[in-house]
Amino acid sequence: MRMRMGVMAVGCALWSGCADAETPKETNAEEVITSVRLVFEPQDGGGSVEAWWRDTEVLGAAAGDARRDPVPLTAGGAYLLRVSFLNELEEPAEDISEEVRAEAEEHQVFLTGSAVQGPATPASADAPLVHTYADVDAGGLPLGLENGIVVRGSGAGSLHVTLRHLPVLGDAPSKVEGLAERVAAEGMAAIPGESDVDVSFDVSVP
Repeated sequence: MRMRMGVMAVGCALWSGCADAETPKETNAEEVITSVRLVFEPQDGGGSVEAWWRDTEVLGAAAGDARRDPVPLTAGGAYLLRVSFLNELEEPAEDISEEVRAEAEEHQVFLTGSAVQGPATPASADAPLVHTYADVDAGGLPLGLENGIVVRGSGAGSLHVTLRHLPVLGDAPSKVEGLAERVAAEGMAAIPGESDVDVSFDVSVP
């Protein structure tokens, strides 16, 4: 399965592979992703924190704000972060995350940015969030629809969410061990595949 963001050319700064950007209705061969939802569930109970990125270019005024800024978390808290990808052009909205999970051997979510320390980011004493993967594919490699987040202190910064499509090429899988560590060392361009989603949220921990 190949997915695409439902963006027009004006949004190409955010996405890889934008040379072939089209309106969503012009393609039936690929899934359309219009929205990214983050849900932070506190491990000690209490209300969850939800943040959205929506492609307002496609969804129009009904989508509201393109993203919810900032992502407000509590210092010292531990959360289960669930990442969802949706097509809100459908009624009801189509949850593309289920297809990502079904094809987990060809997908991986990477969390990067100045607010995060984890497998895909260099060590940083200033990053308020510590990330660990909480789910794996059938081969035991990380997926990233579910993640552990520990808020170790106050701070602010960016949280980038990237869904990478890692297809099998011939008989050789593109998804192999150590991709997140390679991203941390050399950046996203150092790994195979294409980014189906690449969006950014602002994080603030008072």
